[in-house]
Amino acid sequence: MMHRGEMIAASSDANSRMHDLLSRLWPLHRTLNCDDMDRALDMCGGYLSDPRWTIHRYPVGADVYTWYIPERYKVKEAWLEIGGERIADFASNPLHLLSYSLPQRISGRLGDIRSHLWTSKSRPNAIPWEFKYYERSWGFCLRHADLDRFDDSAPVRGVIDVEFGREDFRLGEIYLPGETDQDVLFLTNICHPRQVNDSIAGLVVGLEMCRALSAQSRRRYGFRLLVVPETIGTIAWFAHNEALAARIKFAWFCEMVGHDQPFHLQHSRQADALIDRAFVTLLPDFRRHGTERRGAFREVVASDEMVTNGPGFDIPTPSLTRWPYDEYHTSDDNPAIIRPENLGETLAFFLALWRNLEDNYYPRRTFKGPVMLSRFSLWVDWREDRALNLATEKIMQSLEGDRSVIDIAFDLKLPLQTIRRYLDRFHEAGLIEKSSTPWPATR
Repeated sequence: MMHRGEMIAASSDANSRMHDLLSRLWPLHRTLNCDDMDRALDMCGGYLSDPRWTIHRYPVGADVYTWYIPERYKVKEAWLEIGGERIADFASNPLHLLSYSLPQRISGRLGDIRSHLWTSKSRPNAIPWEFKYYERSWGFCLRHADLDRFDDSAPVRGVIDVEFGREDFRLGEIYLPGETDQDVLFLTNICHPRQVNDSIAGLVVGLEMCRALSAQSRRRYGFRLLVVPETIGTIAWFAHNEALAARIKFAWFCEMVGHDQPFHLQHSRQADALIDRAFVTLLPDFRRHGTERRGAFREVVASDEMVTNGPGFDIPTPSLTRWPYDEYHTSDDNPAIIRPENLGETLAFFLALWRNLEDNYYPRRTFKGPVMLSRFSLWVDWREDRALNLATEKIMQSLEGDRSVIDIAFDLKLPLQTIRRYLDRFHEAGLIEKSSTPWPATR
């Protein structure tokens, strides 16, 4: 079995690959449905180079539960001049245009259009990212330092020349089958033009994890990766794949993991599901940036977990980020803030999480009364491991078949690998039997 240090070393070779793909995806105008989204999905397929990579297509306007598939957004030209100076231009940076802006011809005075302009006072030299996907309007996003140089009397002129097309909405998926009828879902987003940490830092980790798992000859669980525009992409997939969704036992969401902050776990709605416990038992091994942080469902960063862990499905779905970061939703969210080693650490975390889920089992005792530990070489010298020594009686009381290895480690607040190795010795001694699911309560 690979230990944590070996896992990180094994993933370090992938760091440059992930960072390279992230840097190539970053410049694209990756809004919900657009030509650059098609290019981005094709780049992901090329990165995987796996025939199981699938592109799903959904017609514009089709109902998906209470939502509908958005039109293809095509920007021909979009710019704004204030006082004769070009302050915003889609051609230089797509963030300048409010995503899904309606066509518009602009002339008059600055005071007439201020309600259509967005800036960031906290980051005055950055362009904010704003959007109006469904409640359509029009607007520009500017550097606050630029806008602040003009008063309401300044003349303005500009144009937003866009079209809303009928080309299919696309999303990507790859599925690696397992030996059971239960799957694990890795959720990540590919949208947000000219943003890196949000969300394609999580995307490249998911793709690289898929590459690693595809090299394994056997998997207990199936592994499914969805590469989708936020919310609507996941909704579209679930609306068309309810039978496959019913197979998903665990899910998680990953984004904003490339910058220098400790991990921030957002729990599932259930808060105490097995997948939550798996995350919690692993976090102490990943403290390179400091103590890990945790928050309740939808209280850290809200995203697609509301689909998977929401009404009608309610699949426990934690989220792992390094939230917060100051560059969020601005042009400062660019490759300069990403550290390849942080992507590698995140990959190592999820590969270790996967291994822990794959190796998890439910131990059931075959003995009665307290075990004579010394007879089976199971006594733990308190001078070598005081915590495990003190926990041995509680471990013996946790072997009724309803608690998994992950549950026991979580309950006792002890390292998962310590508990697993100790219980494996019980199994070798014939003192427990194993099952991949809880044992029936018959004893």
